[in-house]
Amino acid sequence: MNIIEKYDKSFLYTGVFFNLIIAWRFFMLWYYPEPNQVSQISTMAMLMAFEFIMVHSGVFMAVFPKKWSFIIFFPFYGIFALAFAASMNDWFIIPVAYLIAVFNRMRFAFADVPASIKARNVLYSVIAVLIYFILVFVVAFGVKYVPDGGLTHSFLSENYYFESLSTGGLFLDVPKTAICLGFLYYTAMAIVELLLSNYKKAGAIYIPFSRKTN
Repeated sequence: MNIIEKYDKSFLYTGVFFNLIIAWRFFMLWYYPEPNQVSQISTMAMLMAFEFIMVHSGVFMAVFPKKWSFIIFFPFYGIFALAFAASMNDWFIIPVAYLIAVFNRMRFAFADVPASIKARNVLYSVIAVLIYFILVFVVAFGVKYVPDGGLTHSFLSENYYFESLSTGGLFLDVPKTAICLGFLYYTAMAIVELLLSNYKKAGAIYIPFSRKTN
């Protein structure tokens, strides 16, 4: 039994914990933003735009041979996560939480694990994509029903939020959509990861490249 398998539950609960930390930070930015957090609002909004790319990291690490993971996926996702964390150089909690959450998804690149664990990770990633798409649809088409919280137009204008933007789009022009999405998404993923903690059906999902290829 390798370390990834031996401490599988610990890795799972770590993922749940850090997903909840990120969800909490999204909520605080949504309802209790500070004037000096304007740049963080836009950065967190961009995080949700790129999370669709990152959410695939876990499944790729699980189903492809370790050699492919180290050469292609680990550098790509790792550099992306580090670049995002570095862009948030004015605070500490979220860069660390996000890096740990992302690299926790990548743990399958480091050791062979049973098919049941790989299948669970594939299922988690598929559910994550579905939840992401559903929530994007909800917040985008129901934007007028999304509470402003502290991200009112007056707050954003008074703190020169719109002047700080170098690009546009719904997530940036109406940041409450992205921040609300982040809170709901990371909360949902913490719950999903917890519910899947006892998933054992190894044959429930077909996993390509399931042979031990190094």
